[in-house]
Amino acid sequence: MSGPRGTSNTNDRGSAASRRARKIWILSPEAGFGGNGTTVPCYRADTHCDVYDLTFETMQVDRIIPGAEGGRYTRDNIRPACAWCNHGTGTRTREKLRQARKQALLTQEIPCPFAST
Repeated sequence: MSGPRGTSNTNDRGSAASRRARKIWILSPEAGFGGNGTTVPCYRADTHCDVYDLTFETMQVDRIIPGAEGGRYTRDNIRPACAWCNHGTGTRTREKLRQARKQALLTQEIPCPFAST
């Protein structure tokens, strides 16, 4: 069994009513995520994914600072995510994801296009 991936305890996420209220707020134009009250784009829609029409049923609420690092489900720490993007980040922050990507690029052998074969 691996270590904890975050906190998904019902007490940490709040009641069903508060979870519904968060999703309704994220869908609203007032939240600033580009929602129109019915749909909203995934927070990575312009860079890594092409999901621009998340609905109440398909949207997942992602924490910017993961629960494993003390992030809570507050309006200043949540954003709309599709299932793919939300599961892809796990307990890593944006900075940790950048570092992992940078390290992968540095260790990857990229052939020189000008080298003679």
